[in-house]
Parts: sequence; structure tokens; C-alpha cells
Amino acid sequence: MIRSTRIMAVLASLLALLSSFAYNIAITRKIPTAGLGLLSLLNASIVFSLLPTALLNFAYPRLTARDSGLNLRAALIVSSIFYAITTVLTIGYLISVWSKMGQYALLVLVIALMSEITYYVQSVTNSVLMVKDRSRFLITSIVQSIVKMLVIPAIMLLGWSISAVLWSSFIIVFIPTLLAFIYTFRFHVNLHSASRYLREVVSASWVPLMGYAINSFRSLDAMFIGLLGYAQLGIWYVIFILSKPLGYGNTLVNVTYGELLERNKLSIIYRDFLIILFTSTYVAIALSVFPGVYINLVRPSMRNEINLLILPVVLMVVNAVLGNVNQFISNVMQGIDKRDITSGSEIRPRVYLRSLILYTHLAELVFTAVYLSTMIPLILLFRSFSITYYAVVGALVSSLLANISALGFRFIKIGSVKGVLNGKGLIRDYALPSLISILVLIVIRRLMPITLYPSILSSLAQVFVISLLVLVIYLGVSMSISRNIRVIIMVLVRRFIKAIITSQP
Repeated sequence: MIRSTRIMAVLASLLALLSSFAYNIAITRKIPTAGLGLLSLLNASIVFSLLPTALLNFAYPRLTARDSGLNLRAALIVSSIFYAITTVLTIGYLISVWSKMGQYALLVLVIALMSEITYYVQSVTNSVLMVKDRSRFLITSIVQSIVKMLVIPAIMLLGWSISAVLWSSFIIVFIPTLLAFIYTFRFHVNLHSASRYLREVVSASWVPLMGYAINSFRSLDAMFIGLLGYAQLGIWYVIFILSKPLGYGNTLVNVTYGELLERNKLSIIYRDFLIILFTSTYVAIALSVFPGVYINLVRPSMRNEINLLILPVVLMVVNAVLGNVNQFISNVMQGIDKRDITSGSEIRPRVYLRSLILYTHLAELVFTAVYLSTMIPLILLFRSFSITYYAVVGALVSSLLANISALGFRFIKIGSVKGVLNGKGLIRDYALPSLISILVLIVIRRLMPITLYPSILSSLAQVFVISLLVLVIYLGVSMSISRNIRVIIMVLVRRFIKAIITSQP
């Protein structure tokens, strides 16, 4: 087994990228636009209704770090209490668009509720493994990617039906969560009761309620788009699919958080930050400089609308990179500030006052407030300008304003962490290589004619060539300018080769 969690995180992320792209491409190419709208509503209802899990996802990792394990029975009892709230939220959300879902309304409700049960179990397993066994945590991510690949032929045998696609979204989450639950038994402890866990979750809840929990309201964007421009929900889902590869660095973000909680190893922060920035920006550059190639792969019927989708794609990639930066800084701030767990005593509400943990969640509150308050006005504004996809563009511009606001708030409160992030070094290690790579690729794009084909094989070949071209240029420019990037790449390559050699019988 590969021992380096960084190597495993990179491999797990790459596999997640490949499986997500294959799964989402297969779906978006085969099912009608109305089916994409249903998937958008299913995903949005789940995100909205999982608001209470933010409290558990915040408290459980910290309790695990404090006690070197978790009382699984007590944690599941507490989780079941919060799941009752999720059930009510799900029903309320879907009732608002019930008539628009037609014959699939009941099915969407059932799958949403079953998926949410699985996510509640996942809040326990991920919290424990992220802190105590990051290798197993990454293995479950790899298993999820494998399951995602295996459901594609299953959906194909079922005739690409909308029902099969909806059920697949549940299966993809259920199987790796079951495996993770088995792994988690190793770290079961009987230190505390369900009542104490409930008190501690409630005591800590006011912090994540301002941040990650309130984020669930961001899923109202699909409802706003559905109400003000229902026909654009399918476009919104295509943009969502294109954004998937930009999230594959989240695995490393969680690994960083788990390591900082378990041991205060500040030396990993800048290195991991560069890896997150590099992987996110690589995908962002590929999508924004060559949008037509990727849109044609995901939805070939939109080949004639590529020019109309350039603006949404560019807004999406900028948002995604800023979102990854926000998430990384948030996890760093929470990982290095452990005032709630170092004493070993029961968590009390006042412990978070004037903490980095509080400030990073206040930044999430800022994001949500800006996002929701500006979305409808911006959608109406862009509609008055007769922009074709006014609802999608309005939501993306609103998200951009929210990301900038949240990032600015974090940098104001980040304090000593600014030095660890090495702002001056980022100009040489990240900003300059990215700018030069973009300029070079824009020139290449203008000189290189690209013909788009409806064939899936031709589209895949084009995506592979373009992705490789962008990677070679971006990596080459970055390594030639940045010594830190050269060191990171060489270390990862050496560890990967060593892992392969040592794994041979």
C-alpha cells in the first residue's frame, strides 16, 4: 500500500476526476434536458436539507481529536435526532417545485431521503477517519470513484432511464459509506454518552450555524433559477458538471485539516496550498481557454451555443478556484486553533469567542448573505439586458461577489497565518506561472484550428489532447519559474516511484 498520504490524496483526486467526468458526461449526453433539471433539483434539495450535518461535521472531528476516537453508538443516536430536521426540510423544499417534477416527484423525494441518511452516517465515518486513519479515508474515496465507474454500464443496461440515473446517485454514496463505517469500528471508544455528545454539538452549534450550515441555503440558487428561468436549469446543471473537476482537490484539503487537528504541523500548509492552487488552476485554465472542447464532450447538442456559454464557464472557473482557496484557508484556521479540544474537558459555547474558528465561520455567513441578497437582483438585471442565460450568469456573478467578500474577511482576521501562506512567495510560485501559461495557451488557441465532432470517441480524444497540452505547458512554465513547484513535483514523483518499487512482491 502507498504510505504517503499526499501520494494517495493525489491519486484519489485524479481517480475522482476521471470517474466524475466519465459518469457526468455519460449522463449529460444521454438523458434529456428535463432529466438534467430533475437532477439539479435532487442535488439542490439534498444540499439544502443537509444543513444540520454541518453541526456534526464540525463537532465530530474535533471530538475525535480530543478523545482519540468516537463513541459510534452515541454519535449515531445524536445524528438521528438531526436527521428528523433534515426530513422536514427535504419535504418542504421539494413541495415548492412538486408540480414541475411531474411523475418523478415521489421518486426524487424517496432518493433524497435515503441519500441523506447515508450522508449522516458519512458525517461520522469521515470525521473519524480524517483524523485517525487518513489512508482509510482516502481508500473510501477511491472506492467511491470505482463505484461511480461501475454504475455507468448498469445505467446503460437499463436504457439510460431517468429513474436509473436518480438511483445511481444514491448507490454511489451508499457503498463507500458502508465500507468506511466498517473501518471506523477500530476507533470506537466508550468515553462519553449520547447526551454529552448532544450537549457538546449544541454548545458548538452556534459557530457552524453561522457558517457551514447556513451554506445549505446557497442551494436555493436552483430554486431561484427554476422560478425566474426554469428552462435554464438544464444549462445550470451542465455548468455544474463542468465545475466537478475543479473540486477534486478537496480530498487534500481534508487531509490537511486532519493532520493539523492531530498534530500542529505548520510546515505542511504552504506546500499543500500550492498543490491545491496548481491543480485547481490547471483545470480552470483548460476549461476557460478551450471551453468548446469540454462543452462538446459533455453536451454535444450545445455546440452551436458555445459562444453564449463562454461567459458562464469563465465565471464558474474563477468562482471554483476562489472557493477552493476559501475552503483551504478555512480548514487551516480551524486546524491550528484547537482551544476547544486541548483541555480535554466538555466543549462550552464561550470557548469560540474571538477564535479563528469563529472568524472563518463568520466568513461563510458573509458569503451566504452576499450570495442570496444579490442573486435575484442580478438575475433581473441581466434579464433586462437581454442576456440569453441571464439566470445562470446572475447566479454566477452573485457567487463571485460572495467569494471575494468571504476571502477578504478571512484575510482581515487570519493574523499570523498570513506568514505561513507566504503571500510574497505566491507571486513567484503561482501568479506569474499562471499568467504566462494563460498567455501562451491563448496564442496557441488562436493558431490551432479545432473542429468539434459529435462522436464520443472523437470528443474524448480532443479532451485528452487539450488536457495534456495544458498540463505540459502549465507544469513546464511553473517548474521553470518556481523552485518550490520543482521540489514538490520531484518529491511526489520520487515517493510514487518508491511506493511502486516497495509494493512489488
